[in-house]
Amino acid sequence: LIWLRERAGNDADRIMHGLNANSWVARPWPYGEALHPTTWATSQAIDFLRRRDPTKPFFMWLSYVRPHAPLDPPQVYFDQYINQTYPPVPCGDWADRETRAKTVDSRAGILGERQLHRARAAYYAHITHIDHQIGRLLETLGEYNLRDDTMILFSSDHGELLGDHNLFRKGLPYEGSARVPLLIRPARDGCGKAGSVVDAPVELRDLMPTILEAAGTVIPSSVDGLSLLPWLRGEAGEWRRYIHGEHASEGWENHYITTGKIKYVWFSADGREQFFDLAGDPDENHNLIDEPSAQEDVRWCREMLVRELTGREEGYTDGERLIPGRKARPYLEQAGS
Repeated sequence: LIWLRERAGNDADRIMHGLNANSWVARPWPYGEALHPTTWATSQAIDFLRRRDPTKPFFMWLSYVRPHAPLDPPQVYFDQYINQTYPPVPCGDWADRETRAKTVDSRAGILGERQLHRARAAYYAHITHIDHQIGRLLETLGEYNLRDDTMILFSSDHGELLGDHNLFRKGLPYEGSARVPLLIRPARDGCGKAGSVVDAPVELRDLMPTILEAAGTVIPSSVDGLSLLPWLRGEAGEWRRYIHGEHASEGWENHYITTGKIKYVWFSADGREQFFDLAGDPDENHNLIDEPSAQEDVRWCREMLVRELTGREEGYTDGERLIPGRKARPYLEQAGS
C-alpha cells in the first residue's frame, strides 16, 4: 500500500474499487497494470534476483494473492474474457436450489447470468495475468543464467468454486475448491525428467520435503509430507492411497477422503454424506452415497476416515463409527502434547 501511494498518490487504495476479498463482484483494477498487486509481486521477485548473492544458492517464495477476490484484473485482461462464451457451471443433482435462489452471499447462492459471467471472466483474466507475469520472471532467470539450474514449483493454497453447485469461495471439499494445480519444472542437475504426469494423490505437505531433498538437506522425521523427487526420477515405490482433508468453517464443517478417483464427504455437524466417482463424474454432479454399486467403496472410505479421526479430542468417532454433532475445534488443545 505504501508503494502504491508513492506512485499513484496519497489517495490511492488497494480497494479503491470497493470490492472486498471474498466478493463475487467483478470490475477492472482502477490503476495501471504496472501498479496491480500481481505485477508488483513479480517486480519484487525480479528485484530479489538482482540483489541476491550470486555465489550462493537461493530459495524464493513468490506468492500471488490473485486469482482470488477481489476480482479486479487489469483492464486489458478483463477485456480479453468478458465477451467470451463459457460452458454452464456444474450443478449437481444434490445441489441446494430452492434456498439459494432466495439468498445470495459470498459463499452460496444463485447469481444472475450476467453477474456470474463477469465473475468468471475476471477470474480467468487474473489467471492469464499471472501466466504472463511468470513468463516475465522466467525471462529474468534466463538473463541471470539461472533458468536451467532453478527448480520451479507452482501450486496454490486453494481453488475457487466460482458458482459450481451454487457455491463460491473455498472451505468445501469439492474439486473446484480442494483440488489445486501442482507443476514442477526440475532443474537440469538430475532431480527429474520433465514431461511426465504423476497419477497419485499428492498434497501441499509434500512440497517442503521435495524442496529439502532437492537442496540436498535432511528431511526432519516430524514432517508429514513425502518428497516427490522419486516420482520425478521415475523411482516411486509404495505411496499413500488417499488424502484426508477437513475444514472447520462454522456451519459447513466437513471431512473427506479421496484417492483422486473417488471421494467420500462427511459433514460432521449433521452427519450428511456424499460419494462421488471422480473418474466418471469429475464435476461431482451425482451423489452416489446410496447407490448399491458404490457401497464397497463407501465402506472403505468410512473406515479410513474413522482411522484418521480416532483419538481426536472432538470425539468424531468411537473407533468404529462416525459420530456427528461434535463441535469442530480448529486449534486442538492436545496438539503437540
